[in-house]
Amino acid sequence: MTSSSPSSPQAAGDDGQERVMAAAKHIVKSLAVSKNAADDMARFLSTVDPRLLNLSSPEAGEEASDDEDEELIAAAEDVIRRCNSSPLSSGMTDYLYAVDDAIAAAPRSARAAAAVHAAMPRLEEELRALLCSSSPRLSLSSDDHDDATPDASPCHAGALSPHAAASVRGVAGRILRAGYGPELAQVYVDVRRDALAESVARLGVEAVAIEEVLKMEWAILDQKMRRWSHAVRAAVRTLLAGERRLCDEVFESDEELGHECFADVARGCVLQLLGFADAVAMSARAIEKLYRTLGMYEALSDVQPELEALFAGGAAREFIAGEVSSAVAQLGSTVRHTIEEFGDAIHGEASRRPVHGGEIHPMTRYVLNYCGLLADCRGTLDTVLRDAAAIDDTAAASAAGAAASTPSARCMSELLTLLLRKVDDKSRLYDDAGLQNIFLMNNLYYVVQKVMDNPALRELLGDDWLRRHRGQIRQCEAGYLRASWIAVLSHLRDDCAPASPPAVQRAIRDRARSFNAAFEELYRSQTAWKVSDPQLREELRIAVSERLIPAYRSFLSRVSQYPAAARHLRYSLEDLESYMLDFFEGAPKFVRW
Repeated sequence: MTSSSPSSPQAAGDDGQERVMAAAKHIVKSLAVSKNAADDMARFLSTVDPRLLNLSSPEAGEEASDDEDEELIAAAEDVIRRCNSSPLSSGMTDYLYAVDDAIAAAPRSARAAAAVHAAMPRLEEELRALLCSSSPRLSLSSDDHDDATPDASPCHAGALSPHAAASVRGVAGRILRAGYGPELAQVYVDVRRDALAESVARLGVEAVAIEEVLKMEWAILDQKMRRWSHAVRAAVRTLLAGERRLCDEVFESDEELGHECFADVARGCVLQLLGFADAVAMSARAIEKLYRTLGMYEALSDVQPELEALFAGGAAREFIAGEVSSAVAQLGSTVRHTIEEFGDAIHGEASRRPVHGGEIHPMTRYVLNYCGLLADCRGTLDTVLRDAAAIDDTAAASAAGAAASTPSARCMSELLTLLLRKVDDKSRLYDDAGLQNIFLMNNLYYVVQKVMDNPALRELLGDDWLRRHRGQIRQCEAGYLRASWIAVLSHLRDDCAPASPPAVQRAIRDRARSFNAAFEELYRSQTAWKVSDPQLREELRIAVSERLIPAYRSFLSRVSQYPAAARHLRYSLEDLESYMLDFFEGAPKFVRW
């Protein structure tokens, strides 16, 4: 009994291994709800013993029996039937495994095909729920400022969270493998189109009929145009780009269907954005709309290549590209024609009432404000004007010099040339030649200071332009001194012919009286004149004092030799210096003595 065969221990080991394999097969069969689940279980057991890796598949050359197929299909049917009557997302892992088995068997089994068909409504509802799942919200971070920016991450805003996107891919992939692509496309497009429309609405862009835009008050339209310029960038770079990524992931196995679905989802959003741009371009042109229209042109041109690239080649891309190009062209045309009308409005300004005190004309402030805004968009303005005939290149280049080397530079030069010509015309509304020069000085100085203070304008117009116009200010100053003070200073000149002392005394007396009257008249009128800029006002007072005070000091010296004539002098040097501080303040005063 003790001398057993040497092979007995090995036989006993083999028998134990067979029992382990049998037990493992039983575990896999008992716990798995589908063939795919069984494969997963076998892979897990193989981590314990590599020999268990082949539990889920037959031996080489062995085929599954019809009975095993029927058993597999029956199990899948049972899971599908039970889950179809349960709430969404309940037992979805088992359900998806069962669907996988049914899809795999459907080509050779009508029963399996029927199970797949029965599973489709549940899968479509699960897909709808996942596609509707919450996603990061996108909105503009500021309602009132031009630098508003999207406050959501551009990676996922407008699409789904990574977890939800992965779940969608799992469900959508099974629907596609089952051959239900059209049904998948319908659900996907219905849900994501509505989600995209909601996201665009949160950006502040609403569907507005062209008729409404045409009748809209400027304050409301201005706000909508400003928000549109920010929203179109966010919509293309965040919302539509997110939808494109999601679509590519969901329809990875059917790219053509994915392209069609994205086009169907995005088309309404894109046409809504372009529709507002078209309506603005069609509305009545107005100078106050110029800057906002240029901003819309800049925004749409900026995203045009990205927007077109989101659509795959074919009819959809060709259609969208055509619509975008048309909207850009219309906005550009509106900008060009509005600039032309702006120039015409400057040239045609026909008010005949002079500005009180020779102050800066409101038109000057208006034009410079708009020129400053346009200069800030000089790159976009160059694009708009490059091939247009809105500006006479030859004449403008001649007037502007070498600095006007770009369309925007020529545009600015032409507008300011028109303005200064009109200012020169307006100066002739004043009867007093001195006040004419004060008016010209005020306006020229304002223009030059605005150009100097705006780096974009200064770059466009150049230093030569500034030097020329500073020179014109000096000419106006000289013209003012000549018109207003030569006659007054002539009373202080020492040009009397040699004569007897009484005759000289009488002449000095007459000159003193004439100077007093002339100075008092100037004081009365020119204290009412207004030099707006404090620095220019001080420079002008100094220029007057440099001529008046030395001449009056010399006159006092001569008068002091004739005591009888001195009593006709009303002012000391200090009096004149004090009175000069009242000049050009815009408040008429009278000399008190």
